[in-house]
Amino acid sequence: MVANTVSRRGAFGLGAGLAAASGARAADPKRIIGVIEEDPPFMNLAISSGISSSVASAPVYSALTRMDAKGDITGDLAERWDISPDGKTYTFHLREGVTWHDGRPFTSADAQFSLGELNSKLNPYRGALKSIDSIDAPDPRTVVLKLKNPQASLMVSLGNFCGAILPKHLWEGTDPARNPHNKNPIGTGPFKFVSFSPGDRITYAKNENYFIPGKPAFDELIFRIIPDPAARMAAFTRGEIDMVYSSALPATEIPRVRRMRGVDLRFSAVQASSYQAYINIRNAPFDDVRVRRALFHAIDRKFVRDSVFPGLAQEMVGPVPPNSPLYNRALTDYALDPARANALLDEAGKPRGAGGVRFDLRYLFGAADLSARKIGEVMAQNLAAVGIRVVLTPLDRGTLIQRAYVAREFDMVITSFALGPDPDVGVERFYNSNNIFPVQAVNCSPYVNPEVDRLFDEQRVQTDPARRKAIYDRIQEIVWRDVPTFPFCCYSLPGAVRTSFATGVFDTVDAPSREDFAFAAPAGR
Repeated sequence: MVANTVSRRGAFGLGAGLAAASGARAADPKRIIGVIEEDPPFMNLAISSGISSSVASAPVYSALTRMDAKGDITGDLAERWDISPDGKTYTFHLREGVTWHDGRPFTSADAQFSLGELNSKLNPYRGALKSIDSIDAPDPRTVVLKLKNPQASLMVSLGNFCGAILPKHLWEGTDPARNPHNKNPIGTGPFKFVSFSPGDRITYAKNENYFIPGKPAFDELIFRIIPDPAARMAAFTRGEIDMVYSSALPATEIPRVRRMRGVDLRFSAVQASSYQAYINIRNAPFDDVRVRRALFHAIDRKFVRDSVFPGLAQEMVGPVPPNSPLYNRALTDYALDPARANALLDEAGKPRGAGGVRFDLRYLFGAADLSARKIGEVMAQNLAAVGIRVVLTPLDRGTLIQRAYVAREFDMVITSFALGPDPDVGVERFYNSNNIFPVQAVNCSPYVNPEVDRLFDEQRVQTDPARRKAIYDRIQEIVWRDVPTFPFCCYSLPGAVRTSFATGVFDTVDAPSREDFAFAAPAGR
């Protein structure tokens, strides 16, 4: 362990003399090092659900509740709560003595502001909070949510997915997109933000006043920023990195990582993810559903599953992941049938031109996203056979957000999305027309169907699971008919942790992108 600490300190350019002295080594802070694949554009869970943003934000912020890897909900900032018999009033009793990282006291006014003015208005998952009618703060340690109607998914929504609590005194009266604390976050979480060196690392220090006694066990947390997948894995293999998020762990490397001594792969039992592309249905020819269906008949999604995510992916038919109890198993997939794809394209009035090309498809993806690149290469081969020329366009995250989600200069844009822990949280955001905004991870196709909007509202009030599922079945039928998005596969990628060095990592439902390291500890403790 001492040798591992020395090598990692050396990799960070710290003093060789300090590392050489055994007494100084004993005094070194307990440090855990992870890796992400890009500079996060934000460090704010209340307004961004991008993976790198979530990873960088999670150690800083807390929510009213948290969920473990089995899906059980426990308190975070709330120590307990009461739910009225009619299911329309939730009263949360907050922990006493919690302070923000700047020393100001945390109160119910912060929760009231964050849920009412940030998460419910700007969070990509905000549809899950739509049933909230009012938020009251009758005293500094009590928050009362009053609902328009009962909502089955509310409690799973109040964790860091769409319930991160931010300090009112730093955010009230500001433009949330331009507030400087998007890059200098201050929260109540287990770690305090220290510094961000773009292209290099993000550094955090232990919150000595964290509200869970004895936590966190590590003194320092560092995320190295390594865009190149081979370089990330080399650093992990050399012991310079202690854990790798699922998004930063190349799927093709998982068999090798599985064989590493002292390394565990951690999967979530609840969370589901999908590699999914938005189709820009405002752009011709993709405004024609026949063209969109032709894509489904032309692209070999089974080959994508088997080659890009070997042994880790499931077929995804429809917008809801197959591990959800609300999944519609009666849906029929679009068969791989290039002849049918050609016929649909001809029918849509898109004949082949010079060189047999019907039209171009601009495929945008993150330059650091190896899986998205491989999917694009498969897709380019498949679509060339039916006369569609794919223009592969890798972009850094900031440019991708601007080109695809703000300017909408794309035909398809792909990334990995969390679809759980409930479809109200992970799925509705892509299809409800109330969620069309120039940001990522919302309804970016942009898809408008009044019946789908009405059905989302209708299912949200159901307390009978069977009735709720029947409504969700109909939503899935309509969306699968209209295909405004292209789900390549559903998958579960693990995080990798060097358990010879650390325990308690990636043990929550949010582990794929929202680990806060509150319960992480050096091995042997």
